[in-house]
Amino acid sequence: MTRPRCAVLGLLALAACGGRDAGGARGDSAGAASPRPSAVLLSPDGLYEIHLPERWNGHYVVDSLSTAERGRARPGALVFLYQPSDSTLRLEALLVIATYDSAAWQAVRAEGGPPPGDSVAASAGRVFVLALPQSNPFTPSTPDAILFDLLKLRPKEVPGVVQPK
Repeated sequence: MTRPRCAVLGLLALAACGGRDAGGARGDSAGAASPRPSAVLLSPDGLYEIHLPERWNGHYVVDSLSTAERGRARPGALVFLYQPSDSTLRLEALLVIATYDSAAWQAVRAEGGPPPGDSVAASAGRVFVLALPQSNPFTPSTPDAILFDLLKLRPKEVPGVVQPK
């Protein structure tokens, strides 16, 4: 693992340990309108918080995107990867979070083809973009396919994942 990836993972681990309970302990939320996040992580650049659903506990790892993978996005783009129970299978992306300068995002949107994700928030000249899986990459009805479907973000969860500071 490269030094930048270690730094990103270290920052996320510290943020997860310092805030809310990342272990998945439930409070009294029977009447809550939306699921409680299990962890509130701070982005590598400190510009936003990442609110992950409780059901994700123990099922993902975080990595950073390379320069080629992130394109025009600012450094620090993150990918949350599902860890299959079958160790012979590769990790698959559950979520990618990237930050763009407003002008860069406008340029990306003006290009042909589908955008790299959906804008979910904007603040201080930056646009926060989420990319979700288009399909389940696992063989239907296998334990990993079932769990991957359960872990996918629900539409009502998407707006709350990234919260600019």
